[in-house]
Formats: sequence, structure tokens, C-alpha cells
Amino acid sequence: MLPDTPPSVFSSRARSANRGFTLIELLMVIAIIMILAGITFGISRGVQNAQARTRAKAELAVIAQALEGFKSTHGDYPWTQNEEGDSADLVLSKALLGWKVFVRSGTTTTFKDKAVSEVPSSGPKAFVDPTKLSTSGTIPSAPTTKPTDLAFTDPWGNEYVYAYKQNSSSWDNFGFILYSKGADSSAIAVGTNGILTTDIRGADDNIDNIYSGE
Repeated sequence: MLPDTPPSVFSSRARSANRGFTLIELLMVIAIIMILAGITFGISRGVQNAQARTRAKAELAVIAQALEGFKSTHGDYPWTQNEEGDSADLVLSKALLGWKVFVRSGTTTTFKDKAVSEVPSSGPKAFVDPTKLSTSGTIPSAPTTKPTDLAFTDPWGNEYVYAYKQNSSSWDNFGFILYSKGADSSAIAVGTNGILTTDIRGADDNIDNIYSGE
């Protein structure tokens, strides 16, 4: 006959067993949640990056089309080299909103801002609607207000890179350069000749660049 075991001993053992089993279960659940969270985060990040790249390509296409409209009207693409010394991103926005023009005097051509007096009350001829693109700076509230800090930005918040005739005497590229720096927000620019070489495209900082037309 088995000796009597006090009930308190059985209950203590049961509680101990339950505590151990619950702890193991808890650890397993936490591990599973962490694994699933990691997988979900990775998939979500990949989807977001793919969506951002698709959006950047669409916006680059809009800007490129506007540049073709500018060339059709003025005979050439906007020059990065300009009389006011504006940055390339401001050159791009001013030109596509109709505020920059070529001024030819004899054999000399300069690329400069229009004077406000030259602009009709309805505003200059714009080649793009800035409200349809992501921007930094201020979109002019009136058609006769010249943009002073407006830039077209990609899904990662960086200005789209534009270059054309940085130095008109040495630019050897038939067209313009237009791209997004991509998710890493870094890029090595082309030289003043405008040639996008294999080495430049393959550089670590340029590997995820998104180029217009590609």
C-alpha cells in the first residue's frame, strides 16, 4: 500500500509542471512571431521598394515628355548652364514651368529667366503640371510668380538628377541625363561631357539608379 502523499505535494508538482510547460510554449510562440514578423517585414519592404521604383519610372516619363515639349517649342533642351547660376533641379522646374528661355544675340546664345514683364497675366507656357509630381520647395500660387526653390523629387525624397550641356562646349551626349538616385539616395554624377559610361553606371553608388526611358 502506497504511503499517503499530502495533497499539497501533488498541487505543488502540478503547478511546477504547468509553469514549465507554459514557459516553453511562450518561448516557442515568441520565436514563431519573430520569424513571421521578419518574413512579413522583408516582403513588405520589397513590395514598397518595387512600388517606389514603379512610381519613379512613371514620374521620369512625365518629366521626359515635358522636356521633349520644351525642345519642340524652343529648339533645345534646358541647359544646366544658365545665366542665373541656378542649380540643375531649379533649372528643370523653371524651364518646365515656362520661366527659362534661350536668348540669341548674333552668334551668342544664353539660357536665362524670363522677366516678369514678359509673362502674360495667364502665366508662361508650362510643359508640366507640378501638382502631378512630388516636389520640394514651393509651387507658385500665382501663374505670374516665378519659382525660387521648387524641385521635382523621387519617392525617396531626393531631387531627380537632370543634366544637359553643363558646359555647352564640351557636352558630347546627344540627349539629356535624367534619373533617380534610387533607395540608397546616392549617385556619382556624369562628367561635363555628359557621357554615361559603363563604369559610371556600374559604380556602387549608381547601381540602383533609375534612368529615364529604361
